[in-house]
Amino acid sequence: MQTAGCRTVIEGLLTYLKDPNRDPTVLDAIVHHVSTCPRCERKMEQFLRALAMDEEDLLTCQACQALLPEYLQAETRGQAEEARWHPVAVHLETCPYCSAEYVALLEMLDLAYGEGEREPPHYPEPKLPFLQAELTKEPPESGRAWYQDALGRLIIEFSAELLRALRTSAYQPAHAAGLKSNRAPNILWQFSLKEAVEDMEVTVTAEADRGDSAFCTLAVEVNIPSKGGWPYLAGTTVALKRGKTVLGVRQTDAFGLVLFERVLKDDLAHLALEITPRS
Repeated sequence: MQTAGCRTVIEGLLTYLKDPNRDPTVLDAIVHHVSTCPRCERKMEQFLRALAMDEEDLLTCQACQALLPEYLQAETRGQAEEARWHPVAVHLETCPYCSAEYVALLEMLDLAYGEGEREPPHYPEPKLPFLQAELTKEPPESGRAWYQDALGRLIIEFSAELLRALRTSAYQPAHAAGLKSNRAPNILWQFSLKEAVEDMEVTVTAEADRGDSAFCTLAVEVNIPSKGGWPYLAGTTVALKRGKTVLGVRQTDAFGLVLFERVLKDDLAHLALEITPRS
């Protein structure tokens, strides 16, 4: 997941790009973090590949992967050079995730026509969005903090019991080398759902407010694996609610992150998150 250290490094990178002469030590901290963080290393690789392109990548991962079967057919017919397929080719040059999907589909096609000698690495799971309306899930069982409603929204409900359990596993992350220690957050607790919901990974982190100990910041990170990661994770709607009262609504940024600041710590046990992925 994206840690507070990752966010601090991203802020430092933006500052450095605006003014490289302002603080040269920031670059050393960025390089150190990227070299030790697999997630940021993948993001940086994708960012550099995008910079190396002479034109803008206009497709999302979801749109590209939907076009891959037709694109492969166009390649077999010698029609891939047509203008309509150019955006797909540009995206495949930029995005390692969709490139991997392309290779997997190509291997399956070779196998189907007897041109491959080995089994494909995996078979794609069927996508059945038309059944979503039939998936009605009940509120959580005793001891479970989450459920999906009839509309497919993920609901995470906090309780005093859950927060006590989370606090026992709270940790303080190491500071990124070269970054100021007063910017390192105090993690109160962290809650993660990695495989409970299809095509959605959610991590909620509570960070103590630096100015007032009565408040905290809730950082909600929503990863949709099928979208291929940054920068295609924007647009998921996250609502913070207390009962039926909506305290705030945010949409995830390109990293899949939203922040709810100045949340009363004493109120946490009565709050819920409602997460609606972008269609």
